[in-house]
Amino acid sequence: MTSAQAWPENAHEVVNHTSRNSYLEKLGIVVEEYTPERVVARMPVEGNTQPDGFLHGGATMSLAETLASMGAAAVAGWPERVVMGLQQTCNFLSTATEGSVRGTATPVHAGRTTQVWDVEVVGIESGRRVAAARVTLAVRERRAQGPGASRRRPEGGAR
Repeated sequence: MTSAQAWPENAHEVVNHTSRNSYLEKLGIVVEEYTPERVVARMPVEGNTQPDGFLHGGATMSLAETLASMGAAAVAGWPERVVMGLQQTCNFLSTATEGSVRGTATPVHAGRTTQVWDVEVVGIESGRRVAAARVTLAVRERRAQGPGASRRRPEGGAR
């Protein structure tokens, strides 16, 4: 599983810089490693909890989809090709109430039109496995942008 292009060693730093004012920043996700073979990031528990103080499952799933999508994009050849989530499943095995969690995404299948990634989420301080997720993604060619590239139907075309 290799990318046709050389992958920059500082890819994780570029992502962290360009993620300002984004969903990643809202969740506090910091990318630690980013290659086509593996994506690793941490996320604080504080600010991502249910009212009872447990790490929110939605935040955990957001971490999983983020890492799988980043890895799939690297393999697919972004920005010429784009990826989008098709399905997520997650088993919540324990929880966290403080500190941070670390997600590690690795590819299971990297096909031409679909990819499947496994993501393990572990409490950094406790070492306990918090969740095991699997994310399936579609891979598509980027659609043309700009004038004339709209999705308008041809005259007389079906609705």
